[in-house]
Amino acid sequence: MDLTTLLIISLLFLLISFLYSTVGFGGGSSYLAILSLFITDFNTIRTHALLCNIAVVTIGCIIAYRKGFLSFKKAIPYTLFSVPAALLGATVKLSEKTFFLVLGGALVLSAVALFFQVVKQVKPLEDRKKVLVRSIPLGTVLGFLSGMVGIGGGIFLSPVLNLLNWEETKKIAGIAGFFILVNSIGGIAGLAIKGTIPVSLPFTACVLGAVTIGGFAGSMMSMQLFNALIIKRLTAVLILVVGVKLLIEHL
Repeated sequence: MDLTTLLIISLLFLLISFLYSTVGFGGGSSYLAILSLFITDFNTIRTHALLCNIAVVTIGCIIAYRKGFLSFKKAIPYTLFSVPAALLGATVKLSEKTFFLVLGGALVLSAVALFFQVVKQVKPLEDRKKVLVRSIPLGTVLGFLSGMVGIGGGIFLSPVLNLLNWEETKKIAGIAGFFILVNSIGGIAGLAIKGTIPVSLPFTACVLGAVTIGGFAGSMMSMQLFNALIIKRLTAVLILVVGVKLLIEHL
């Protein structure tokens, strides 16, 4: 990869990690979208999207916990079976065409889910027993999909929790961040088991450095300076365009 391309990807990753971290996400879906424009090896794409996710949401989870927005008691039921499911999903052998079709479909679904999270305002569900019963199968399904395509799954989980009235808005961001973190770790573990974690020191170091800087700045930044709805809408458009592009190219 030439220096110009590396610089472009690093700058885009810095911007994406900054914007996503301000609203509690890791940016995995957009990392996948960007990398798919420059790289054809899907193992490289998945590996770096997951590594960048881990870097960004680790910072976000620490800050969310210190601010009281992350409750492990509420987050663990969603991740109890999602981690082994993500690990299993990462070990699924996919052809290059199948991977990009699954990725394209996942990106389109991500865009739709993000849009519905924006337009629907809800109140949290008070019946915690129902939340507990439903959280395990939901986390398992989303964890498997996350591991298979190389995202943390928070971009699916967050709008679902909003739409189903399962939690307060501020707490959803903390739960989604933790969900992304553990599933990304599970996905990396699955790729490691398969022996398919291609890393190149200059490229990997640059993108991880970029998202760490962006993620830290975004997590610390007050949302008073940014309109979360605008960020999410722009993100949804980007993901939708790239998702449709991948589907058209590989159908």
